[in-house]
Amino acid sequence: MRTMRRIALYVALPLVLLLAAGYGWYRMSDTGKRWRYEDRLATYCEGLIPAAESAALTSYSIDPGLPGDRTGGADDNRWDECGVADTRLLVALIPHDAVRNRHISGEPLSMLRGGISDRLPVAVGGGWQGHTDFRDTGIVLNCTNRPASLVVTVSADESHENAEETRRIARLATATAQRAAERWSCDAPHGSRVPTVPAQPDSPAPGNATGTCAGVPVPGDDSVDWHRETTAPGTALLETCALGETKARDEELYWFGAAFGPYAQRLRTSDDGDSGGYRGDAGTDRHSAWASAACGKGPRALFTVNDTEYAAPPRGYLRTALRAFAERAAQRHGCTDLKLPS
Repeated sequence: MRTMRRIALYVALPLVLLLAAGYGWYRMSDTGKRWRYEDRLATYCEGLIPAAESAALTSYSIDPGLPGDRTGGADDNRWDECGVADTRLLVALIPHDAVRNRHISGEPLSMLRGGISDRLPVAVGGGWQGHTDFRDTGIVLNCTNRPASLVVTVSADESHENAEETRRIARLATATAQRAAERWSCDAPHGSRVPTVPAQPDSPAPGNATGTCAGVPVPGDDSVDWHRETTAPGTALLETCALGETKARDEELYWFGAAFGPYAQRLRTSDDGDSGGYRGDAGTDRHSAWASAACGKGPRALFTVNDTEYAAPPRGYLRTALRAFAERAAQRHGCTDLKLPS
């Protein structure tokens, strides 16, 4: 009996030591850290987050690298929101006929951000339909097998406002979009590797416009001294042209915007009491004008112009300038059936 016990002890002790060593390796080694990270990603945010691209931000850290996730909706109207390091990702399927409703909590169109950064949006490049303003990045895939768009946005803070960080975030967004398209059965063309994202020049003279401000007339009162524009448009989901003055206090006077896909949908409203949205295909009010155009089978693109408190009374300028801006933006994106305010 004693002999059997000794044999059992001699067999069990090495196994215990081996298991302890294996557990220590799993907890302490870089490979073990990566395995634990990948195990967590299998269920985190419904498994939509890619390991390599997210690890560029988290360094394979689960805590605080993956701080939390939540999900909502179903079928063609579903979404996931999750943290990756100090950024927030939104992955959503949005029907083409969806309209923003601010009264519904967790409604994807209301969760799309824009305009937080002082930088203007630019295309992410690489053949992707997407944009970044060096703080918020958005990618859209137009599903060919269902009337919906797949959108991935990454919201960051000012610490990421540089070319290298923006490129990492854009690659995370595009890789996530590819995984979500496969998991959610969205057949859609997509781009390739994201190149370096160029920064935009700041406030050149109005006569030198070559991007989104090209062809936009300025008021005849010599009030406009400078413009800022998206200089490499074409596949960006958001495009901007700003006209401003330096005579009094260096302020923006007129702000033109072009929005496509879900980013156009989020600006629309079906609520008469919602002053923050645009109704119908075209229209005007006291300080703004808007137009729209058909872009493929997706939602209509939206083109807008707004004057600021520093601008002179428009007296028809908004309609005239919007026409020039919208015609060129629609042509760049291959959009047709342009509807302008009468």
